[in-house]
Amino acid sequence: MQTKICTVCKEIKATEFFHRCSRSKSGFQHKCKECAKSASKARYQNKKEHILLKNAMWREDNKARHKDSQRRWKENNTHKVNYMTSLRRAKRKKATPIWADEERIKHIYAHCNWLNKTFGCNMHVDHVIPLGGKNVCGLHIHTNLQIISAEENMKKSNSFLGDI
Repeated sequence: MQTKICTVCKEIKATEFFHRCSRSKSGFQHKCKECAKSASKARYQNKKEHILLKNAMWREDNKARHKDSQRRWKENNTHKVNYMTSLRRAKRKKATPIWADEERIKHIYAHCNWLNKTFGCNMHVDHVIPLGGKNVCGLHIHTNLQIISAEENMKKSNSFLGDI
Protein backbone atom coordinates (compact mmCIF):
# COMPACT_ATOMS: atom_id res chain seq x y z
CA MET A 1 0.00 0.00 0.00
CA GLN A 2 1.44 3.35 -1.08
CA THR A 3 1.18 6.35 1.22
CA LYS A 4 1.54 10.08 0.72
CA ILE A 5 1.65 13.16 2.97
CA CYS A 6 -1.09 15.74 2.48
CA THR A 7 0.49 19.20 2.23
CA VAL A 8 -2.56 20.81 3.85
CA CYS A 9 -3.42 18.63 6.87
CA LYS A 10 0.09 17.12 7.09
CA GLU A 11 -1.31 13.61 7.63
CA ILE A 12 0.13 10.46 6.08
CA LYS A 13 -2.63 8.75 4.15
CA ALA A 14 -2.98 5.92 1.63
CA THR A 15 -2.90 7.08 -2.00
CA GLU A 16 -6.55 6.04 -2.38
CA PHE A 17 -7.39 9.18 -0.37
CA PHE A 18 -5.83 11.40 -3.06
CA HIS A 19 -7.14 12.33 -6.49
CA ARG A 20 -4.98 11.29 -9.44
CA CYS A 21 -2.87 13.95 -11.15
CA SER A 22 -0.89 13.10 -14.28
CA ARG A 23 1.30 16.23 -13.94
CA SER A 24 2.60 15.23 -10.51
CA LYS A 25 5.66 12.99 -10.09
CA SER A 26 3.81 10.72 -7.69
CA GLY A 27 0.73 10.62 -9.93
CA PHE A 28 -1.49 12.08 -7.18
CA GLN A 29 -2.51 15.57 -6.08
CA HIS A 30 -0.63 17.23 -3.25
CA LYS A 31 -3.71 17.52 -1.01
CA CYS A 32 -6.02 14.72 0.08
CA LYS A 33 -9.62 14.43 -1.15
CA GLU A 34 -10.98 15.72 2.16
CA CYS A 35 -8.80 18.87 2.10
CA ALA A 36 -9.53 19.40 -1.59
CA LYS A 37 -13.26 19.22 -0.87
CA SER A 38 -13.09 21.76 1.97
CA ALA A 39 -10.93 24.11 -0.18
CA SER A 40 -13.45 23.79 -3.02
CA LYS A 41 -16.34 24.58 -0.65
CA ALA A 42 -14.54 27.64 0.70
CA ARG A 43 -13.75 28.87 -2.82
CA TYR A 44 -17.40 28.42 -3.82
CA GLN A 45 -18.63 30.38 -0.78
CA ASN A 46 -16.19 33.23 -1.51
CA LYS A 47 -17.05 33.43 -5.21
CA LYS A 48 -20.60 32.09 -5.22
CA GLU A 49 -22.19 34.93 -7.23
CA HIS A 50 -19.38 34.92 -9.81
CA ILE A 51 -19.55 31.13 -10.23
CA LEU A 52 -23.36 31.13 -10.56
CA LEU A 53 -23.21 33.93 -13.13
CA LYS A 54 -20.50 32.12 -15.09
CA ASN A 55 -22.54 28.89 -15.06
CA ALA A 56 -25.68 30.74 -16.20
CA MET A 57 -23.74 32.35 -19.06
CA TRP A 58 -22.38 28.95 -20.14
CA ARG A 59 -25.88 27.44 -20.11
CA GLU A 60 -27.16 30.38 -22.17
CA ASP A 61 -24.34 29.97 -24.72
CA ASN A 62 -24.69 26.16 -24.87
CA LYS A 63 -28.45 25.57 -24.66
CA ALA A 64 -28.52 22.49 -26.89
CA ARG A 65 -25.52 20.90 -25.20
CA HIS A 66 -26.97 21.59 -21.74
CA LYS A 67 -30.38 20.20 -22.72
CA ASP A 68 -28.75 17.08 -24.16
CA SER A 69 -26.70 16.66 -21.00
CA GLN A 70 -29.81 16.96 -18.82
CA ARG A 71 -31.68 14.43 -20.98
CA ARG A 72 -28.80 11.92 -20.74
CA TRP A 73 -28.59 12.40 -16.96
CA LYS A 74 -32.33 11.78 -16.58
CA GLU A 75 -32.09 8.64 -18.74
CA ASN A 76 -29.17 7.30 -16.68
CA ASN A 77 -30.68 8.26 -13.32
CA THR A 78 -34.37 7.42 -13.64
CA HIS A 79 -34.37 6.11 -10.07
CA LYS A 80 -33.26 9.54 -8.78
CA VAL A 81 -35.77 11.38 -10.97
CA ASN A 82 -38.58 9.09 -9.75
CA TYR A 83 -37.48 9.56 -6.13
CA MET A 84 -37.41 13.37 -6.41
CA THR A 85 -40.77 13.38 -8.20
CA SER A 86 -42.38 11.25 -5.51
CA LEU A 87 -40.93 13.48 -2.77
CA ARG A 88 -42.35 16.56 -4.46
CA ARG A 89 -45.73 14.88 -4.92
CA ALA A 90 -45.83 13.88 -1.24
CA LYS A 91 -44.77 17.37 -0.16
CA ARG A 92 -47.54 18.90 -2.28
CA LYS A 93 -50.11 16.45 -0.91
CA LYS A 94 -49.07 17.24 2.66
CA ALA A 95 -49.16 20.99 1.93
CA THR A 96 -52.69 20.89 0.49
CA PRO A 97 -55.23 21.74 3.23
CA ILE A 98 -58.71 20.23 3.16
CA TRP A 99 -60.24 23.67 2.50
CA ALA A 100 -58.14 24.22 -0.66
CA ASP A 101 -60.16 24.98 -3.81
CA GLU A 102 -59.12 22.03 -6.01
CA GLU A 103 -61.02 23.39 -9.02
CA ARG A 104 -59.16 26.71 -9.01
CA ILE A 105 -55.83 24.89 -8.63
CA LYS A 106 -56.68 22.63 -11.59
CA HIS A 107 -57.73 25.71 -13.60
CA ILE A 108 -54.32 27.35 -13.02
CA TYR A 109 -52.48 24.22 -14.22
CA ALA A 110 -54.85 23.93 -17.22
CA HIS A 111 -54.30 27.60 -18.10
CA CYS A 112 -50.51 27.10 -17.99
CA ASN A 113 -50.85 24.06 -20.25
CA TRP A 114 -53.05 26.07 -22.65
CA LEU A 115 -50.45 28.89 -22.79
CA ASN A 116 -47.69 26.39 -23.59
CA LYS A 117 -49.67 24.68 -26.36
CA THR A 118 -51.24 27.78 -27.89
CA PHE A 119 -48.25 30.12 -27.92
CA GLY A 120 -45.44 27.56 -27.87
CA CYS A 121 -43.91 29.13 -24.78
CA ASN A 122 -42.36 27.27 -21.86
CA MET A 123 -44.27 28.30 -18.73
CA HIS A 124 -44.40 26.65 -15.30
CA VAL A 125 -46.83 26.81 -12.42
CA ASP A 126 -44.78 27.98 -9.45
CA HIS A 127 -45.44 28.29 -5.73
CA VAL A 128 -44.85 31.91 -4.65
CA ILE A 129 -43.91 30.66 -1.19
CA PRO A 130 -42.14 27.30 -1.78
CA LEU A 131 -43.55 24.12 -0.29
CA GLY A 132 -40.15 23.23 1.15
CA GLY A 133 -38.50 26.57 1.92
CA LYS A 134 -35.67 27.04 4.42
CA ASN A 135 -37.44 29.53 6.68
CA VAL A 136 -41.07 29.15 5.74
CA CYS A 137 -43.19 26.58 3.90
CA GLY A 138 -46.13 27.59 1.76
CA LEU A 139 -49.39 25.82 1.06
CA HIS A 140 -50.56 24.23 -2.17
CA ILE A 141 -53.51 26.60 -2.63
CA HIS A 142 -54.61 28.74 -5.59
CA THR A 143 -53.47 32.03 -3.99
CA ASN A 144 -49.92 30.64 -3.63
CA LEU A 145 -49.64 29.68 -7.32
CA GLN A 146 -48.32 31.77 -10.19
CA ILE A 147 -47.53 31.12 -13.84
CA ILE A 148 -43.99 32.16 -14.74
CA SER A 149 -41.47 31.30 -17.45
CA ALA A 150 -39.54 28.07 -17.01
CA GLU A 151 -36.25 29.97 -17.05
CA GLU A 152 -37.39 32.30 -14.27
CA ASN A 153 -38.70 29.33 -12.25
CA MET A 154 -35.39 27.46 -12.56
CA LYS A 155 -33.47 30.55 -11.41
CA LYS A 156 -35.85 31.02 -8.49
CA SER A 157 -35.40 27.40 -7.45
CA ASN A 158 -36.72 26.86 -3.92
CA SER A 159 -36.73 30.45 -2.71
CA PHE A 160 -38.90 33.54 -2.65
CA LEU A 161 -38.24 37.19 -1.90
CA GLY A 162 -38.42 36.60 1.88
CA ASP A 163 -35.47 34.15 1.68
CA ILE A 164 -33.16 36.46 -0.27
